[in-house]
Amino acid sequence: MKIVFLDTTLRGSVIGGAHTSLYTLIKGLVRDHFEVHLVTQGEPTAKTALGIDELGATVHRNSWNHGALVEDSAPVFSAWVNELLPDVFVISVSADMGWVVLPLLDPKIATLTIGHNDSETFYMPARHYARFLTRAVGVSKEICERYVTDCGIDRSRTDWIPYGVTAAETGPAETSSLVDQRAGGTGPLRLIYVGRLDEEQKRASDLISTARLLSERGIDYTLSILGDGELMGPVKERLAAEIATRRVALYGWVEGNKVIERLRESDVFLLTSNYEGFCISLMEAMANGCCPVVTDIRSGNKQLVRDGENGFVVPVGDVPAFVEKIICLANDRAQLLKFRQRAWETGRPYSVGRMVEAYEKCFAEAVRDARANPRTPDPDFPLMESCRSKYPLWLRRIKARAKSFSRA
Repeated sequence: MKIVFLDTTLRGSVIGGAHTSLYTLIKGLVRDHFEVHLVTQGEPTAKTALGIDELGATVHRNSWNHGALVEDSAPVFSAWVNELLPDVFVISVSADMGWVVLPLLDPKIATLTIGHNDSETFYMPARHYARFLTRAVGVSKEICERYVTDCGIDRSRTDWIPYGVTAAETGPAETSSLVDQRAGGTGPLRLIYVGRLDEEQKRASDLISTARLLSERGIDYTLSILGDGELMGPVKERLAAEIATRRVALYGWVEGNKVIERLRESDVFLLTSNYEGFCISLMEAMANGCCPVVTDIRSGNKQLVRDGENGFVVPVGDVPAFVEKIICLANDRAQLLKFRQRAWETGRPYSVGRMVEAYEKCFAEAVRDARANPRTPDPDFPLMESCRSKYPLWLRRIKARAKSFSRA
């Protein structure tokens, strides 16, 4: 089977779950002898390109003129895809090009999208181009439900496929002892955060406030922050005292295997997000024995975290609630160990192998659906709202050419 994945965000400086899961999926598909093509918008940056060329997939970096208008580029890119004639075309992450070519693709090609986050970024284009999608994959059950209720996609054409992660072979209860000094209540509570340092989604300011309030309360803790982003500067500035005393350590972007090592050395995983899909770092944390303290959001978190059983769920933005739950765990190491064990038991079934197998089944069903019920191409189908402009096409073409000349 020949599969094309499109991700136009690989030029960015920050890696997210959508990127790491795509690498993992491609690696599994190639291992299972699928022919995989990855289409990017230009050359991926050093961090996101790490390992791409070793995956065994064919990487295409210039399948259309990236400086041209989307209206002019769509026929070029669709002709390229139609000539390649994959069995499956998958939009992983794309703001425009992946979507606008859908009405132009050969009906024999099965078309899919992956919803990585519970946000309009993924729902809006799926809603507009629903009739041209063979199937829609959501990484959480909530995303799949929104495809049905908000995007008009039939439930029979949606698939819940959570991310796959690497889990510890044994749980914390098998490697710890209640007579251990740490279980007896001494030693700092080892906190960890893994993710982008931004405000709109991740609420990094709440992470800062939580650390400072823990310090004010005199709690013995360490916090490892793994990740990078626009708020790295404010994090360094506002946690300067904690960094100086080595309570807080900033590691920046860390390779996947090193992330797993850090998680296995930690007690509690923090997630302060406004919204998520099915947070891959949360899954990794639980599968490697971290007790989660996370926000009460619609998608993902509450599928994994049972409040008061294998972690804690607190309201978004409630920093004092975060601090109180952390203090409870710091003061009761036996309870902490129970939560960590239960978290590991919850997270370990979400294996990479299961994810790859689920996608392979989904692709096979999509190909059958596309061949049995071919869609009708529509070259005149209107662009989605985010691709439209108030300026006339001729003027935008002149501006695009001028930009192209200035870059040259």
